[in-house]
Amino acid sequence: MGGKTHSVCKRDKMIKLRDKGLSYGQIAVKMSVSKATVYSVVQKWQKYGSTANIKRLSRNKKTTEREDRLIIQKIQQNPRQSIPKLNAELKKDYCIDVSDQTLRNRAHSAGFKGRRPAKKPWLAKRHIKARLSFAKKYSKWTIEDWKRVIWSDETKINLFSSDGITRVWRKPGQRMNSKNIIPTVKHGGGSIMVWGCFSWHGVGTHEIIEGIMTKEVYQGILERNLFQSKRKLRLQRDFVFQHDGDPKHTAKIITAWLSQKKINVLDWPAQSPDLNPIEHLWYILKCKVAKKSPRNKKELENLVAEEWANLDATVMKNLVESMPRRISAVLAAKGGHISY
Repeated sequence: MGGKTHSVCKRDKMIKLRDKGLSYGQIAVKMSVSKATVYSVVQKWQKYGSTANIKRLSRNKKTTEREDRLIIQKIQQNPRQSIPKLNAELKKDYCIDVSDQTLRNRAHSAGFKGRRPAKKPWLAKRHIKARLSFAKKYSKWTIEDWKRVIWSDETKINLFSSDGITRVWRKPGQRMNSKNIIPTVKHGGGSIMVWGCFSWHGVGTHEIIEGIMTKEVYQGILERNLFQSKRKLRLQRDFVFQHDGDPKHTAKIITAWLSQKKINVLDWPAQSPDLNPIEHLWYILKCKVAKKSPRNKKELENLVAEEWANLDATVMKNLVESMPRRISAVLAAKGGHISY
């Protein structure tokens, strides 16, 4: 009826007028509706004996309950598999012949949504054990304790970047499930490498790393920047230095230098960037630099220096104050990945 719904009372009047012998055209003029509307109402009356709205019959479901369970089982077993590939597997191995959209509908009905997978470093059993031990050891540390830490790291910052977007099928709350994570490798390409450090009090110094990063280069970075940053951040002599377990960081000459300088070093677990708040700081820095669209390496270096100096001190405070929560999350995950 042209998309417009008329009341049952009005439709019944059309039928009464029709019973009195009026034509479709006469009824249309009298009721101020189209001739097609009158015809549709009369046809429905003749077919169903009523002018009331008739509930639409649902389409026959294209899959059985058993097939639905199999579809969901396959999605849970391999959430990275695309719907077309899943469809091909179901047709070949189980003779289930449905459309890709039907499979998506079944996934949605079961609570699964297509999402970008979380990217986290791969964790072996020894990594999980080390992370759990670390969390237990520092579970009693207060924010005042974490304020003494100088956090440090290197990162590569790109002039241009692009990444392919892939998705996984998962339910809410399953982002950190191992099947929904794409392992990453640190320093996956870029234009310049930057070393930097910060604490609860703000950013320390940063340095652009020229050439290949070796243990000797790293020692030079520490000699030029660590104590300078300590003074800039107004930390006491008992400050704690954090760096990850990169082989250059744990080389004998670095360990000896730190020991000689009587520097307290945080015993950091491997594969744990989610525990290190500087990772979030790098993300903020990269976003700020990318918005300025540097055109060459020199512009990139200048922008990094400018944006590093202008980072909001409140951000550093919030990041350091997140450490007790990160520790609690690792304990809850029994050493597994956490949502940081």
